[in-house]
Amino acid sequence: MGYKTDIDRKLFDTYQFANRDLQEYLVIVLAGFLVLESGMFLMIQPATGYETSLVDALPQSFWYLFYTVLGGGILTLIAAAVTESGYWRHGLGLIIANYALFFFLPKARGYRFYGQGRADALRHFGDIKGILATGSLPGIWYPGEHVLMAQMTMLGVPFDAIPYLTALLFTTVQIVGIGVLVRTISGQSGSLAAGLAAGAPLIYTTFHLSNHPAINSFMIVPVLLTLTELYRRSNDNEYVVLFLLIGVFIIYSHPMTTLFMVGLLLLTAVYSGVYGRLSLTHVRSLSPRLGVAFLPLLFAWLTKFGQTQQAIANVINSQNEATPAAEELQKAGSVEFSPVQLVEKFVTLYGSTTIYFAIAGVVSLVTLYWFLWRGPRYDWGLGTTHFTAGIAIAGTFLLGNLIVKGIIRANRYSLLFAAVLVALALVHSASEQRSGITVVLGILMITSAVLAAGAAYEPNKHMTYAEYDGTQYMVNHYEQGVPIHAMDTSHKMQAFVVGKDSPRYYPADINLNNNIPRNLGYFGADVTAADTFGRSYVMTKTYDTEQHTAPYFTEQQQEYLFRYGEDSLARFHNDPTANKVYTNGGFSGWSVSPDN
Repeated sequence: MGYKTDIDRKLFDTYQFANRDLQEYLVIVLAGFLVLESGMFLMIQPATGYETSLVDALPQSFWYLFYTVLGGGILTLIAAAVTESGYWRHGLGLIIANYALFFFLPKARGYRFYGQGRADALRHFGDIKGILATGSLPGIWYPGEHVLMAQMTMLGVPFDAIPYLTALLFTTVQIVGIGVLVRTISGQSGSLAAGLAAGAPLIYTTFHLSNHPAINSFMIVPVLLTLTELYRRSNDNEYVVLFLLIGVFIIYSHPMTTLFMVGLLLLTAVYSGVYGRLSLTHVRSLSPRLGVAFLPLLFAWLTKFGQTQQAIANVINSQNEATPAAEELQKAGSVEFSPVQLVEKFVTLYGSTTIYFAIAGVVSLVTLYWFLWRGPRYDWGLGTTHFTAGIAIAGTFLLGNLIVKGIIRANRYSLLFAAVLVALALVHSASEQRSGITVVLGILMITSAVLAAGAAYEPNKHMTYAEYDGTQYMVNHYEQGVPIHAMDTSHKMQAFVVGKDSPRYYPADINLNNNIPRNLGYFGADVTAADTFGRSYVMTKTYDTEQHTAPYFTEQQQEYLFRYGEDSLARFHNDPTANKVYTNGGFSGWSVSPDN
């Protein structure tokens, strides 16, 4: 029989005190760094000209402070998980405050908006303008997030600050949601701090900043699953009420997230039932009716809109077209990269995702081992089940003809539960006092957070005031019915500058396609603008001529992506069939006609 002497107890108390004492010193130092970072943030000057990268525009000292506070905050959470201290509150506060500065960088730098002329967020903010102008929902397919942002504006939040505040809000909800979810399903000491640490990286990278309803609404899923677990265990109706409120918001936020929600509930119900049969302990199972109940609400809402029929038709009609995965491979094969360049690009864009997937894969294998030889564990099995389902769904999206673009977006389900599995691995290593594994996990989590934040702000995604003002002038003064040609600009920009309720939006004459030809169509001495564009309008921007000359593009990329330069623009300026109707230095609008 073991026993503890007074010496053992004193050594243990000294060890615990030392750990908590070091955590306090760490928090104080990080708070000082955050103050310095905030001071540098306040001294950021607006851009005086066009720049291709927000990251390169800021001093390196700012980024050193940002990544130090981010990594230190996660380290504080990991230490709190290991020692079961209360310093997780300080770590969480440091991370959220640090991200607040990060999310508002475009505003501090003086950009009009984060998102270029084809970004989905532009159309969504056009919807918000329509709500504010009319006080009603102007035919919006999924207005949940739009209504929330409109209400924030009505409460006094400046419209220009809404994109950054909303992005920070949903990101915070996800981080806290993962922490609470891990604490709920694990029930072990330190699991809340471990969940917060695993959820701290921007696992969806640039989508955390893009205000996309499909991603923002999915960030609420950890909260939804937490309520589901609490209801499964207690059968308490108050959790059902909260669950229904969040579920209805998700239905109005995005149809794909609603399908994810229904699938998550049904899979949880199946898992809890199977686990109850295989486990020697009694486990309440979740009724699948909880998920099925949302299907009539979803059907009743979405069938009111023509967009539903159009989306289904697009999926059916795309069966003979190239899949999104095939299109991406074709684009990638258009430019040659060296092996070193490929590795660098991959690590930059998907390094964080790869780290989390690798850890989650190892945890899934351990879960399978436990299931076969040591008996199932509910928390690990739940996370592994959903992670595996997410991988299967992402594979279907990427290989099938579905309207989903981007590896990160397609993997949002699996990425969420990869973070859950990372947290469970940290909880297990801490409880088993496996210091080596804990250190490795900590290093990988901090590395993942650094890579994710580094990939969040993409180059050439920042809209200038010149581009906004010029587009606003053109769409308010052009002759409707005459097409508008522009590079990397679509009808989404038109919705953004005038609002979806404006009569100047319909018909949306800015073509969705990137229909500016190379060299503005000047491939011969006798070619005119009218020969290339016909009766139309053309918008040219500094963005068009400078974006592909940035240093982060290789020479092969610049050659492949470059559309036209100053020589072509000068010829367009002297073309008798092109008449300049607007210019502000960074944007020009042209009326093209054979009669000019």
